[in-house]
Amino acid sequence: MQRDPLSAILSLIEARGVYTGGITAGGKWAFRAPPPEQIKLLVIARGECFIAVDGEKRPRHLTEGDVFLNIARRPYTIATDLALRPRDFERLYANAPKCEILAVGGGEDVMLIGSHIELNEIGMRLLTGGLPPIVHLRATDAGAGQIQWLIREMMREAGDAMPGAETACSGMIELVFLHLLRAHIAKAGAVKIGWLRAACDPKLAPALGLMHGDPARDWRLPELAKAAAMSRTAFAAHFKAVAGMAPLAYLTEWRMRVAERMLRESAKPVARIAQAVGYTSEAAFSTAFKRVIGHSPRRRRADAKIEARELEDA
Repeated sequence: MQRDPLSAILSLIEARGVYTGGITAGGKWAFRAPPPEQIKLLVIARGECFIAVDGEKRPRHLTEGDVFLNIARRPYTIATDLALRPRDFERLYANAPKCEILAVGGGEDVMLIGSHIELNEIGMRLLTGGLPPIVHLRATDAGAGQIQWLIREMMREAGDAMPGAETACSGMIELVFLHLLRAHIAKAGAVKIGWLRAACDPKLAPALGLMHGDPARDWRLPELAKAAAMSRTAFAAHFKAVAGMAPLAYLTEWRMRVAERMLRESAKPVARIAQAVGYTSEAAFSTAFKRVIGHSPRRRRADAKIEARELEDA
C-alpha cells in the first residue's frame, strides 16, 4: 500500500516530537529563552500569556488550547506581563529533573507544555523553506479541534507524572505537530509553493504516491498524469503551479533526498545507492546528486561519518 505524500515526507525528514517539560505559574511573571537548538513547539494547556519573538513586529496573545511553533529558532520572551524584567528560562531548568513540570510563583493560572521537533538536515531545509518563521495555531482556528483532546491527555500524563509520561507526551507532540501542519496547510496561501504544498494537494497525491513508492522506476509524464486523472498538459501545469517545479524535476529531487539519507545511514556502495534511486550509471547519479545537493555523494558520506563521530564524542 502506498503511503500518502505527507507521511512519506515526514518519514524522509525523520520528524520526531520530544517532550521537554513545562511550567505551571500564577501571578505576574516573565521569562527569556535563548535561540532553541531545535524547532520549538509550545502548547498553552491552561490560561493565557504573551510571547514576543525577536524579529516579530508585535507580541502574540496566547490563550488556552493554542499551539505555537518557532521554526526560525529565534530567541523569545514569554510572560503574563511583558513590562517585567524577564528571568532566564535556562537557569530555571538548570537543576530541574528531566521533563519536569515546574511550579513558578503562586498558583496555577497558566500551564505551558514545552517540546521540540527533531528533524534531520533535509527536514530543516524543507520545513523552513515551506513554512513561515512562526506558526501560531489558535484553539478557535479551523482544524484545531483534534488538538484539544491531545492537550487534555498531555495535561493528565504530565501533571500526574504517570509512568511512561515522557514517551506518551512525546508521541502526542508528534500528533500535535501533524495536526498543526494539516491545519496550517489548509489555509489558503499559507504555505509557500513547494514540497509541503504539493504533499497536501489531493489532485497530485496519486502521482506523488507512485514516485515516492518506487523512485527507481523510470516514470514518464503520461503515466503520472493518468494516475492523477488529468491530461498531460493540465497535470504538468498544475504540478508546477503547486510544487514550483516540473514533475520529473520533482522526481529527481526526491531521488536525491532519498539517496542522501541512504548515504548518511547505510554503508552501501554508492553504485548500489545509485541503482536504488533509478540510475544505472554511478557517474550520472553523482552529477545529479551534486547538482541538487551541492556536493558529491562521497563527500556527503564522509561528512556523515564526521557528524556521527562528533555525536559520539559529545
